[in-house]
Amino acid sequence: MFKKLALTLLMTTMVFSASVAGPEQDKAQAAGAGTMQAKTADQLYPVEVNGKYGFINGQGKMVIEAVYGGYGYSAAPGGKVYVEDHAAKKQYYFSSAGTKLFEYKLRDASILYNDRALYTAKVQLAGGATATRYGYIDSQGKVAIQPIYVKAFHFSEGLARVNMGKASGYINTKGELVVPYRYSFTSDFSEGMAAVTLTVGGKYGYIDTTGKLRITPRYDYATPFSDGAAVVYVNGKYGYIDKKGNYLIKPQFSMAQPFSEGLAFVERNGVTFYINKKGAKVIQGYKAGGLFKGGLAPASTGQRYGYINTSGRFVVKPQLYWADSFNGELAEITLLVPDTREEIRGYMNRSGTIVWPPASELPAGVVKP
Repeated sequence: MFKKLALTLLMTTMVFSASVAGPEQDKAQAAGAGTMQAKTADQLYPVEVNGKYGFINGQGKMVIEAVYGGYGYSAAPGGKVYVEDHAAKKQYYFSSAGTKLFEYKLRDASILYNDRALYTAKVQLAGGATATRYGYIDSQGKVAIQPIYVKAFHFSEGLARVNMGKASGYINTKGELVVPYRYSFTSDFSEGMAAVTLTVGGKYGYIDTTGKLRITPRYDYATPFSDGAAVVYVNGKYGYIDKKGNYLIKPQFSMAQPFSEGLAFVERNGVTFYINKKGAKVIQGYKAGGLFKGGLAPASTGQRYGYINTSGRFVVKPQLYWADSFNGELAEITLLVPDTREEIRGYMNRSGTIVWPPASELPAGVVKP
């Protein structure tokens, strides 16, 4: 699972959707490292009950009842969510406290980032033909930026990447063009930097939020910054750079995850381990590992996952079928029902207690860490 992240452009936010919800970008966002930890009251987590979806908070309490046909949410602190009412053909937006914000036509709008959500509309072109274009609504469901973009992505650090034609630039939440349309590829901003390429198939470099080129394009691939470092790919190997483009660790890994809390999980010569920013091995002996969040990271020595601390010791026994990095107070886990292939998706808190599903609903024989 975690090895596959090496070729993924990792974001500082994570998007999940239980169905094709809104613009297609909802399906494409990946998990991010270095995100601030959210307080329990500021984070909601999607759950499924009898084929319907709702949200719980960090204590496992149901905040939005599981009666909806789909959902969308951001894992950023204070992230807003929506649920889908298929019968009414609407989706309802909620704050992280569970307060309803507004409703919108089903699957015509995306998740709110920086109080802006992508929406689609049919527009008439100069020649009379119609085409789909992207714009943005605000946190009350009102049009904030007109649907004029051929391509558009969610806001990150106050800026969104958009295309009027083939070239990509960045706008602010007012719809003002901040970075001109000059790039073939753009990424979301993370820690004030974004990876870009000037030509199709060209080298990757980095710009700042003013559009100034901070790191000259010279990498075969580059990921967002996390914990002050970015993973870059050069001549078939991964390494790490700082925000000046200097190598913290020269390319030498066949797999490299982002730094989080000063540590990163890598693979070299078929061996996986955690390193610090000097490139020294600090935690060894794990076949799979994830990002450290709040001092804990998912890890596995064999067929089962648990959670380790920054000293490399298990603080949650490796008895989970699968485990993700913590997001706020909870981490998504998967349990396996004995003698079956049935998987149960749930959430665990930092004490190792499963807060969802409720203990009374877990099938007999399921191992509880």
